[in-house]
Amino acid sequence: MKPVLPFFSCLAFVTMTFFATGCQSSAETANNPPAAIITKKVSLKGIPSASGIERVGNRYYVIGDDSPYLFCLDQDFKLIDKIQLLQTDSLTAGRIPKPVKPDLEAITSITLEGMPYLFIIGSGSMPARNQGFLVPVGRSGLGKPISLSLQPLYQHFREDKNVVGQATLNLEGLAADEDYLYLLQRFAPGGQNVVITYTLSSIEQFLLGKRPAPKPTSVQQWALPDLASIKTGFSGMAPALGGKLLFTSSAEETPNAVLDGEVYGSMVGWLKAHPRPSAQPLQPEVIVPITEKDGAAYKSKIESICILDTHRRHLEAVAVADNDDGFSELVLLTFSW
Repeated sequence: MKPVLPFFSCLAFVTMTFFATGCQSSAETANNPPAAIITKKVSLKGIPSASGIERVGNRYYVIGDDSPYLFCLDQDFKLIDKIQLLQTDSLTAGRIPKPVKPDLEAITSITLEGMPYLFIIGSGSMPARNQGFLVPVGRSGLGKPISLSLQPLYQHFREDKNVVGQATLNLEGLAADEDYLYLLQRFAPGGQNVVITYTLSSIEQFLLGKRPAPKPTSVQQWALPDLASIKTGFSGMAPALGGKLLFTSSAEETPNAVLDGEVYGSMVGWLKAHPRPSAQPLQPEVIVPITEKDGAAYKSKIESICILDTHRRHLEAVAVADNDDGFSELVLLTFSW
């Protein structure tokens, strides 16, 4: 998910408004409206509940929110290896039961003290979900996962009403670039969509177990449009050049951050990585529903996205999706704006 570092290769059902970028003329918008179209689907057999994807070189790394493994795919999206992140005696059909699952929701590549890692986080929505992992990345492969408690960090978020409002903490997205770490708090009734930002210099020592958890550098709420009259919540993120963040959101009819509900679709868009701070929720520059080739709404829940290639007015990306029943799907999509 981190295109700025050469070592890493990455990171009519709608009621909404398109937020166009300032450099896009009204004529361009009329003739070429923003769109996000799925071009290919791959069933991820053997990978339950896919929730995060990251690319390093010619390998893709995938996590599942109820799986103890980090899965490795080759450039053709074939499963070639898996690394155990945590020990568990609770597997049922390859899945950890909901009450005790770690709810690993996001993954990004990150550089700490000059060393590359994969950073994986739990959602923080329940006590069992405060765990994270750093997995060293070497030219010959991955090293032994390092477990870390994110409870001290998450406690800062739980105590900040600008992050959680009246809802539960539920982190669903994660991304890093050369200077910053970004985390996404997902909307739930009583809460809001929030981007939590740290400078890497402020959080690096905590992640390496050398200093206490710092408070965020900034916290900004964002207003996302409804999809099929359902509130949408952040679900994934990837940094891009030009001070922007590519994000995904999804519409799920659920009363809180823990229970699952019916999924009505997903969206993708751009927002500024470092906007001028505002007490009011900001709006994305562009946001569009993700559709099938025939224009029908894509009804699965996009959980994470990774940029493959960018052009002046469009990009190609790979994303993972699940519908909370254990089924996982990888999709390739083209996003134009």
